[in-house]
Amino acid sequence: MDIAAIESDLLEYADFEEVSSVARARLFITSAKRWLILRPESASNQGSSLSMSKSVVVDLLKRAQDYVAANASGNSGRVRFLSAENYRG
Repeated sequence: MDIAAIESDLLEYADFEEVSSVARARLFITSAKRWLILRPESASNQGSSLSMSKSVVVDLLKRAQDYVAANASGNSGRVRFLSAENYRG
């Protein structure tokens, strides 16, 4: 897997919060880790004039990890909201 494919995956799965998907957040985490490992230290990106910022990817990685921790099934700290129809007084 090359860096361009990993960057494509980062862009593909960056919407994990908008689509409320723990699975996409996990895929984003994997892609971000791969990108940080393979990221070239130079500013150029193999012929592309655009490059991703390491700090942005690190920040999004943290958000994805927090999202998974808060929304993964089996999370005992999960908050459940009830509607007025479910209230018994």
